[in-house]
Amino acid sequence: MRRPAAALPVLGALTLAGLMVVGIVLAILGWPTRPAPMAAPLPEAGAGGPRLPGPPPESDGASTAEIARRQPDLPASSVRIPALGITARIGRATEDNGVLTPPRTPTEVGLWPGSAALDAGSGEVTLVGHVNWRGMPPFAFGRLAYLHTGDLVYTSDARGTQTAWRVQRVFARAKAGGVDPAAFAGSRGPRQLIMITCGGPFDIRARSYSDNVYVRAVPA
Repeated sequence: MRRPAAALPVLGALTLAGLMVVGIVLAILGWPTRPAPMAAPLPEAGAGGPRLPGPPPESDGASTAEIARRQPDLPASSVRIPALGITARIGRATEDNGVLTPPRTPTEVGLWPGSAALDAGSGEVTLVGHVNWRGMPPFAFGRLAYLHTGDLVYTSDARGTQTAWRVQRVFARAKAGGVDPAAFAGSRGPRQLIMITCGGPFDIRARSYSDNVYVRAVPA
């Protein structure tokens, strides 16, 4: 854990050292000057979170099933979550001495270096993103916890080829228990998408959100 600097983001980094042996933990690299709101709480079962309209797919005579699998205006190397009204660039999360850090740009999320490629036919794509910076609105993944089973997520690779994903599970895990190692399977296993951010209330003493929020999705 480093001593936080004034301008560091509220969400921190994932320590990846010993991932396959002892799992990974979340390190927080900053905190607000006053208690932070619950920027990404996991809603109670049955509770409805904010659902903003995303860019609707344009119809060109294609069937509903075809439209559901593509977004005509989705840029290359990006992720779109229509239920939250979010489109974000997919950059690279950086890894230094076993610490995984998402991009610090509000409209960008990061691909874990060990992730399966966006255009791979198998394996797990793992995206990580910050919740917010002090005094700023939520970042791209700031409201990730408000997704619901069945929601669609779209990703596009560097060539603009898209994959449509359907949310299968949204869950939180207390940081005290470590993060879910299954979220870092990389190129192994079936094709799926994992999105991760911080969640729960902000603990001033621990300088950390209490939970990690995970969204697991499979090809639609």
